[in-house]
Amino acid sequence: MDGHKTIGIAGVGKMGEALVKGLLSRRVLPPSHILVSDAIAARAQEIAHAYDVVCVPTTAKLAERSDILVLAAKPKDMPGLLESIGSHVRKDTLVITLAAGVRTAYVEKCLGGRGHVARMMPNLACGVGEGATAFALGATATDGEAILIEEIMGSLGRVTKVDEKHLDAVTGLSGSGPGFMAALAQAMIEGGIRSGLPKDVAFKLALQTMKGTAELLLSGGIDPEALYRMVATPGGTTAAGWRVMEERGVPEAISDGIVAASHRAAELADEAAELSRRGGHDAT
Repeated sequence: MDGHKTIGIAGVGKMGEALVKGLLSRRVLPPSHILVSDAIAARAQEIAHAYDVVCVPTTAKLAERSDILVLAAKPKDMPGLLESIGSHVRKDTLVITLAAGVRTAYVEKCLGGRGHVARMMPNLACGVGEGATAFALGATATDGEAILIEEIMGSLGRVTKVDEKHLDAVTGLSGSGPGFMAALAQAMIEGGIRSGLPKDVAFKLALQTMKGTAELLLSGGIDPEALYRMVATPGGTTAAGWRVMEERGVPEAISDGIVAASHRAAELADEAAELSRRGGHDAT
């Protein structure tokens, strides 16, 4: 990536901070080229101090100074953020929204033709260089900017370009996925403890098992179902455990949970669109 470009991150909650951390740890840009701003000024100052990046007092100033502007606000806060930056975004700035369900067409309309708009859904693992990110271009973004997004986010994990219609499903799967995986990890840890393991041992074994299995599937070209069959010998321990999980409806519940999260992302988009039509900023 061009080391002279400047990335501005509007909103430094958990995802915004993860991006800052990932960009620095992977040396995508020097700290002086990473700008942050937040509706809570103290939060932006805290992040700037912690990571030695630049705190910008207002989102309007952030927009003026950014070559790439990342909008990391929550969906309900996006209308107000777009209003604050609308007349300050430069014509050639790449504007990337992270808010679940907020469509590129909505952002383009609010910006009135300023900037080139894209939308992406990263996840928190970007902060440790193991993120899963999918992105889509809006009507105003270019193929060159797609390459730029792939370069930036590819340094923070795995990235793929999709049609925008698929981003709600991406939100439900990999966007919400770290939360689901953490809950699953906690259940595995508790199972280990109930089986007699010390908590610290159960923690290390469960997390390394999840990490190792993911690496095995990603690097070995093995289908998850095929790997299961390799491990679950008839009458063995894996088969016994999985039989209980199937009886309790675990596989279907996890799949249904992904679908529910995806549907919620679509609902958020509808809420944002309705808010835009009303011309107000009071919806949640």
